[in-house]
Amino acid sequence: MKRTIIGQTALAVMMASTASAATVLDVVAWKGNEAEPAGMPELIEKFESENPDIDVELTFVARKDVDKVIPPRLQAGTPPDVTMVDGKLVALWGGAGLLDDLGTSTEWYNNLIPSVRDIVTLDDKALSYPLEVIGMGNFVNMDLLAKVGIDKAPVTIDALKASCSALAAAGISPMIFAGGFPAMLFVGANGIDPKGVSPTEYSSGDRQFVGDDNFNRTFDLVRELVGAECFDPKLQAGLDPWATAPQEFKAGNVAILPQGAWNIGQFNDVEGLNYQFAPMPSVHTDYGLALDLVGPGWAIPKDATHKEAAAKWIEFFSKEENLNVFLKAEGAYSPYQGGKATMPDLATPYTDARAKGSLILWPFSTQEFPSALQSEWEDSITGFLLNIDAANEKTLQRWDDVIEDNL
Repeated sequence: MKRTIIGQTALAVMMASTASAATVLDVVAWKGNEAEPAGMPELIEKFESENPDIDVELTFVARKDVDKVIPPRLQAGTPPDVTMVDGKLVALWGGAGLLDDLGTSTEWYNNLIPSVRDIVTLDDKALSYPLEVIGMGNFVNMDLLAKVGIDKAPVTIDALKASCSALAAAGISPMIFAGGFPAMLFVGANGIDPKGVSPTEYSSGDRQFVGDDNFNRTFDLVRELVGAECFDPKLQAGLDPWATAPQEFKAGNVAILPQGAWNIGQFNDVEGLNYQFAPMPSVHTDYGLALDLVGPGWAIPKDATHKEAAAKWIEFFSKEENLNVFLKAEGAYSPYQGGKATMPDLATPYTDARAKGSLILWPFSTQEFPSALQSEWEDSITGFLLNIDAANEKTLQRWDDVIEDNL
């Protein structure tokens, strides 16, 4: 038998050549960094072990920067092989023909929750593989509530006001209601009736915010929270909702924080922080209203270089055991029917509200409200907190003006 003996130098060259022959899968996402790892390091390692001919190169790009970073690559014909997208990007890039059809005959597509399926489908094409539906509601420090004799997270307006009054009387800071995101969640939960008119009636111009009973009452409810000593509106108007607000809750300085479940991971890292994640108190339900945000998904750009490898990436995530790693790390629910529960027990109040059907899909994540309206909500609600005696119409008219500009 003929044997070939290869010197060490030649062997090293051959090994290097073999290694360089591996497909490098270019993936761009706004998950996977140190702040929001989302299980990505573990998932990438497993994917590469199952696909030894593929190396994953994950590039983190913050969501606020995606609109600036990715479009030039799409237009130049040099996009990533896989990119993270949300409903807005599916509509924008998919509408421009820049995303591949992932197929509507796949098992995962047909197992999608119908309302989520609608978001990723354009012209009968499936343009994204959805990863999660993530809750938004109230984080509640149960130890602080226990100090005033309360053993349940408040899920009604009356319970919230009673909790605030008791906490304030005991010298405990009741609630963060920062202008912008936290305040917006309360306003949305009380302005949008899950059994009432669709948000699309506002965005289509068929219905106006000015004069709307629900949204007018919502701003009156904010004033009631102030009266119950839940918070000082002027102080909250200037509070950073993304840095200072979560830090105050982590430090145990405040009892209630409206935020998203993506904070569960970092809150769990705080030793001794005993909390629950609950739905937002709402006049429309006795169970609290779960505000479900339709999260990101994976899309394959039309001009992607390694489409076969990209398809394997999506197929990998379509397996429940892999997706569940992502969901558990994110503190999220599956967007697929019959998905295995991955949420911790501390989110039981929120999960119970969802089980009772007391939920809405956040209209900014479903494109029922235009994205321009979200920034207007944040700015105008902050302005309202600085002057809560101003007429509701002053704020609501700003929303109608944005809708008119986007028609």
